[in-house]
Amino acid sequence: MKILRLLIPAFLLCFGSFLNAQKIAVVDVQKTFDGYQKVKEARERLDRSKKIAVEELEIFRDELEKIVKELKEMEEKLKNPNIESSDLKVKYQEKLKKAKEKQEDMVAYDKRAKATISQRQRNLLVEHLSDIRSAVKKVSSAKGLDLVINSSETQLGVFYVTEKLDITNDVILTLNAAKNK
Repeated sequence: MKILRLLIPAFLLCFGSFLNAQKIAVVDVQKTFDGYQKVKEARERLDRSKKIAVEELEIFRDELEKIVKELKEMEEKLKNPNIESSDLKVKYQEKLKKAKEKQEDMVAYDKRAKATISQRQRNLLVEHLSDIRSAVKKVSSAKGLDLVINSSETQLGVFYVTEKLDITNDVILTLNAAKNK
């Protein structure tokens, strides 16, 4: 009888906890981000922009190298005492000025390109993170979840999670299905 008196409250406590149990899941936001088709397309566009910027910088470098080569040839001629150098000195100074301008243009272009690409990367994250949040909310509603934790963030302390709580693939499918509509 004493055992029964102890078991009944314990049973009711466990049953009450079971009824009030929260449904929790995890989503790997990084994996979701990588699996989202819009993100893949945006990264491809970003990669093309980077490639174009690198090609443009190569053109600047080639032009600058050509000017430097011409300057070296002029310097050799200036060292020759048999050549009238006054006209050559003027041309040398003009070419030197052109080289400095070309170098300044190249540095300015490089800074602008890096800033633009960096801004696009930030925009990519912000723009698509809201899509991911919406998809997580949609999947959570469909599954009756109360809490979804980002399992890709180790600072949050998710050291282990069973696969049955991971809804990452469902979120990716939801995101990509919405894109195809």
